[in-house]
Amino acid sequence: MTRSLHGPVPHEIARVLAHLPERVRIIWPHHQLCGAELAVHSWQRIDGEIHLLVTLPDGSRACLPAAGTSLWQPLVDDDRPALMLTADRVRQLHHLMDVLQARTRRRHRAVGQKSK
Repeated sequence: MTRSLHGPVPHEIARVLAHLPERVRIIWPHHQLCGAELAVHSWQRIDGEIHLLVTLPDGSRACLPAAGTSLWQPLVDDDRPALMLTADRVRQLHHLMDVLQARTRRRHRAVGQKSK
């Protein structure tokens, strides 16, 4: 966590906020400015959520939630598949961990018996 005037911020988010782009695109599908690129001036935390101070097309300034902009897209838009943890996959993972721990215990016992 990185400390800021706005409170602790995870390192990945702090890195993005420290290097704000000049412009962001509105990506909210139902927003009237969806697709518009707006100039970014700064950021602030409002009720725990990061907002960007942007210039609207009419020249006025407004704070928009960063989640509704393209700010985070470089963090999200990679080619790796998303990992979905369902209850069944959590059970499978738990079973796999049990098997690996049992194997490790058996190896430790075998090594202990050889050294006696």
